[in-house]
Amino acid sequence: MGIDMQIEARPESGPPHRHPIEFTASGSEYFRIWIVNLLLIVVTLGLYLPWAKVRKLKYFYSNTWVGGDALDFHGQPVKMLRGTLIAAAFLIVYSVGSNFSGWAALFAALAFVLLWPALFRASMRFRLANTSWRGLRFHFAGSTRGAYAAMLPPLALALLPVALAGALAGPTDGIKPGTLPVLATSLVGIGMTIFFLGLPYFLWRLKRYQHNHYAIGGLQTRLSADVGVLYGIFIKLMGLGFVAVIALLGVVAIFAFTGYASRKSGGGLGATFIILSFVLGIGGVFLLNVLPKSYLQVRLQNLLWSTTGNDLMRFDSQLKLKRYLPLQFKNYLLIFLTLGLYWPFAVIGTRRAQLEAVVLETRIALDDITQTAARENPTAAGDMAADLFGMDIGL
Repeated sequence: MGIDMQIEARPESGPPHRHPIEFTASGSEYFRIWIVNLLLIVVTLGLYLPWAKVRKLKYFYSNTWVGGDALDFHGQPVKMLRGTLIAAAFLIVYSVGSNFSGWAALFAALAFVLLWPALFRASMRFRLANTSWRGLRFHFAGSTRGAYAAMLPPLALALLPVALAGALAGPTDGIKPGTLPVLATSLVGIGMTIFFLGLPYFLWRLKRYQHNHYAIGGLQTRLSADVGVLYGIFIKLMGLGFVAVIALLGVVAIFAFTGYASRKSGGGLGATFIILSFVLGIGGVFLLNVLPKSYLQVRLQNLLWSTTGNDLMRFDSQLKLKRYLPLQFKNYLLIFLTLGLYWPFAVIGTRRAQLEAVVLETRIALDDITQTAARENPTAAGDMAADLFGMDIGL
């Protein structure tokens, strides 16, 4: 059911109504939730993970406000435990299979490729079916066929050549020595080349599958982003990475020259060496991790959410790199200096920056939107099926 169905509400003329998203969570509150979750996950050997996820989602959703009302999460940990066990089973089967033989690992990888799109769709359905706003449940309208069309090619290209190469690397009678390693290397090389060249396209297909099927009642979103824009982002990211590598090499050269000059003058490195090593390490993390990652996150969020919507409502994301980049650098530095204890504060700060950069724009009053969604609310059968399966992989 989509927006092209018979809906009584009609877009108004004039500028759209703008509804900023507010995020009211605090780092100190989330720290208490996070530390308890972490301890209980360790004590229960991971079995507490679904309960930890529910506590986290309930806290995050209850502090995410749109139009004066907060979101809510209704998932039950016992049902989510099934999804956790399924994911654990995948990892165990693959690990055990890899230890026995390359062919067993290949079959495990093949099973993962064939089943993961269906599990991904189930996870999307579960998460949205258990998310509500103003008493209305969201739902995910994507089909299983769409999930396989979006995810099967990149998964097969990324995993199967490597797994097949591992299988061929094992002992095989009757084949000329040296043939299989060359064949295995060729398979991996071809698969990885196609995967990386097609990565922006594959990401676009996946995001289009997701953003085309978010729905509340009969109001379903569409993604209008063009794949060419995504290629432009990745090309600029590669250029940024190249500049970052050159800058880092420059810092290394200065570091090496300083050390050489100090030794030539007969002085020891001492404190200078320690300081320069720290600066080099921080600079490397910033240039090779924080900078490209932040750039990609900002550009993707603005592109994808600013092109998601329908005739009655759409989103506008204006996340600024000049503000987001210093925030991420501060997060990395404080996480390092506090041995990880700053992590919850970093999560809250990042989520606030991302959410509060987004505005919901509606062509009719927000009350009319919710009334329209309520009138077109689909039957609960699909949501019940998603809830019974209980798959949630943290998307």
